[in-house]
Amino acid sequence: MTPTRAPELDRRLPRILLGLALALPVLLVVGVLVASQLLGQQADPDPDTGPLAVAAVSVPAAASADCSRLFSGLPLDINTGEGLLPRRTLAAPAPAGTMAWGGEKEATGRPEDQPIVLRCGLPAPAELGPTSPLLDVDGVSWFGIPGPGATTWVTADRAIFVGLTLPDGVGSGAIQDVSRGVKITLVSRDSTPPAPTPTPTR
Repeated sequence: MTPTRAPELDRRLPRILLGLALALPVLLVVGVLVASQLLGQQADPDPDTGPLAVAAVSVPAAASADCSRLFSGLPLDINTGEGLLPRRTLAAPAPAGTMAWGGEKEATGRPEDQPIVLRCGLPAPAELGPTSPLLDVDGVSWFGIPGPGATTWVTADRAIFVGLTLPDGVGSGAIQDVSRGVKITLVSRDSTPPAPTPTPTR
């Protein structure tokens, strides 16, 4: 007759239960730490970089309803073609009509570490003329103004001028993301001159 193994199982069960009782508090503590870290990252979008200092420029129409609509239609994260950059909190005093994504807390000089900066309500660029070459992105016309280490693209067909400064080496994903926001929030400016009013004959 085969001997029963029930007594051996009875001796093992208390050990298993004891192991579970000891492991559960450890798992609970690990779960709490992971959850608090994730919640902390969601609450603070810039845990490592802090507020970003951005130079102020003239934006006479920054307080317009157009700029308010545009800012409400822009993404929290912007696509560079090689990944997403988070929207940054601007250091006080924050420049009017300005929004930025990415960039390091300390200036490194490297293009890939520079922020993408958008300014709404700019004056008309002096470089923009009737024969200026324009870039169409998703139905929005942009005019490029090259600068040291970056190019500022300015809307040429909207009721208000918006500038997007892209560091050299940043892909076209950023201007595509912003173009979508511009297209749905800002009306197009008709560049065709009005027809002359006919002079009445007597």
